[in-house]
Amino acid sequence: MILFMLIVARLTFVVFLMPGIGDQTVPMRVRMSLLLGVATLFAMSGIVTAPVDISIANFVGLLGAETIIGLGLGVLLRTSIWILNMAGSLIAQTIGLSQMLGIALDAEAQTVVSNMLAMAGAVLLLSADYHVSVFVRLAEIYIEIPVGGLTQFDQSFVIEGMFNAIKFAVLIAWPFVAINLLYNISLGFINKALPSLMVAFVGAPFMIGAGFVLLAISVSTILIVWMDRVSGSIGWW
Repeated sequence: MILFMLIVARLTFVVFLMPGIGDQTVPMRVRMSLLLGVATLFAMSGIVTAPVDISIANFVGLLGAETIIGLGLGVLLRTSIWILNMAGSLIAQTIGLSQMLGIALDAEAQTVVSNMLAMAGAVLLLSADYHVSVFVRLAEIYIEIPVGGLTQFDQSFVIEGMFNAIKFAVLIAWPFVAINLLYNISLGFINKALPSLMVAFVGAPFMIGAGFVLLAISVSTILIVWMDRVSGSIGWW
């Protein structure tokens, strides 16, 4: 029972932050069933070993250590979708669609571009059986970071993964940012040449239309590049 609770402490954040499976659109019963099922499998398979004859104080310490380790692994896993969310928000901001919100896959609603990219990314991950790879890797991590091995878990690895995710998201959205920059520079020159012309009313529809065209052309490339580099950005999967 103690071993089972320690495994649940590590796997909880991983399962509940897992892209596609840990989303709010998935019923709580499904996520809890998956968590308890995988934890039972790990406990009965002998993959995980717990210290013997531990006191209540040591057990509480182990529980806290396992929770912190699971939180770090879960956050890194979730960055795979946060990359697309951040890139989608930047793209929507640059093409004038930041006020159009989609459904709330996370705690709050995102822009329609973020929703589209996040849902497409989750579908790609699930179709590639990434969830199977994640649980296999979790079993291997118990060898590298045993129960209570918080000192063997490098917290700076999580921070570095978050910075890499932000850089990757900006890199994905950079073509749209560059076009938006050129658009605003052009509007400035036109406004100087024709002060009486309402350039914003003329340029806004063009920017939205050009943004839609560029997004339609590049969305498949964005997802291919993201899928190719996402495992490297997470770091442990």
